[in-house]
Amino acid sequence: MKKLPKRYERFIFALLMSFGTALIVSGAITFLHNAPAAIFIEIWLSSFLTAWPIVFLSISLIAPQINKLIKILVESN
Repeated sequence: MKKLPKRYERFIFALLMSFGTALIVSGAITFLHNAPAAIFIEIWLSSFLTAWPIVFLSISLIAPQINKLIKILVESN
């Protein structure tokens, strides 16, 4: 399988992390708000599609700053 160039690493990380995060959080919130079982998936999908772009932009903007902070707080060998 051909791999993507290293320059896409941050974008791919944000894309995959935001997908997983938005999927889990939107599902949990939909469940906690007692969505009827018959339409749970429909409500969850709608919530996920709203949340994913927001989470993606958040991770894209915040991750570089958090990485800088981690480098300050954590010892490097």
